[in-house]
Amino acid sequence: MSTSGVYTAIQPQETGFDPDARIRLEEHFKKLIEQNQIQSAAYLLSSNGKVFAKNAFGQLKYTDPDSVYKDDTIRKIASVTKLFTATAIFQLVEQGKLFLRQSVSEWIEEFKNATYEKIQIWHLLTHTSGLQADPGYFQEPYPRGWWDMLFAFEPETEGPDAVTDPEDLEKERRSQWIRSLLAGQPLSAPGVEWSYSSAGFNVLGEIVSRASGMPFEQYVMEKIVKPLGMNRTFFEIPEELHDEVCWINEHEENRDTKKHDRKYSPQRAGGGMNSTLDDLYRFGQMLLNNGTLDGVKILSRKSVEKMSSNGLNSGVEGFCWGGRIKNFTYGLGASLTGHDDWLPVGSYGHEGAGRCKLIVDPQHQSVVVFFVPSNLDWCPGSINGTQNIIGSGWL
Repeated sequence: MSTSGVYTAIQPQETGFDPDARIRLEEHFKKLIEQNQIQSAAYLLSSNGKVFAKNAFGQLKYTDPDSVYKDDTIRKIASVTKLFTATAIFQLVEQGKLFLRQSVSEWIEEFKNATYEKIQIWHLLTHTSGLQADPGYFQEPYPRGWWDMLFAFEPETEGPDAVTDPEDLEKERRSQWIRSLLAGQPLSAPGVEWSYSSAGFNVLGEIVSRASGMPFEQYVMEKIVKPLGMNRTFFEIPEELHDEVCWINEHEENRDTKKHDRKYSPQRAGGGMNSTLDDLYRFGQMLLNNGTLDGVKILSRKSVEKMSSNGLNSGVEGFCWGGRIKNFTYGLGASLTGHDDWLPVGSYGHEGAGRCKLIVDPQHQSVVVFFVPSNLDWCPGSINGTQNIIGSGWL
């Protein structure tokens, strides 16, 4: 097990954070690594715009026990990408190009039918659209995703029903994933139930692309990532940086190193970004600052308030991987801290599979970022245990 250097701009006691909690946190990470529950760990804690604790432990590459995870290592952030997607949507709302109660069918014609035409943009942001939930969300024994149905929507290129017009053929290929997603009945009427749907965020990415006139990934990089100075954040990691990326299995390595034809794939708006502790800290600090960082305005104060406030009506239930939570609460793109969490009520952010989390804590004027890469399907100590230690550290 290896440890990188520690960075402190200010001392924890200057922030009202218990130094003993930081020791507990690092011991917690080391124990999880020793137990082979996680491959490595990295964390960053800040207060009032200053980092007061940052460190990294463990193995960088699954193939190399001597490789070292550093505090500037690049790691996939999975669903934390959804916060960037929400930011893009709100930017376009502020520009007058979108509005939250707008029907998705106004942008994507495949939604123009009695079954799906009532879905609005805010339903997608709050996971209440009724679109297919992520595989495994309902703890089904044989989960499948919309991509498993793609074959059924391949355009015919031979026989009596062959599509011969090049424009029509291109249109069918580009809409194939959307038609596959909309096959069958929705899980619920819009706004009735919370069902976590990364596919719904892929739809948001498509809306961003159409409303902005540029591919979603290009939009996020040009309008959010680069203005914030997030220089080690990517959808496609440059080859020269592959030695600085954490991979925990062959699938992850192939995802980043092999060329994939994504011409007809959905926008990677539900997951797909890669980043670092410092870069995610900059994004989180922008949100904490009500949309501005280092004089660069990304969002208005009103947009940040909308993202981080409960957007659900009373009585919305979330199955939540077996939790069956009554009166679920969720922001417009961000998950909210509940009353039974150790983090202060009013904190918000997002978790990413594989595994990581970004937390914005207005009460303590704090941004928290941590990565806990693991091959286990679920390791509660790596997420819940970590945030409990951090939450208990505020004096």
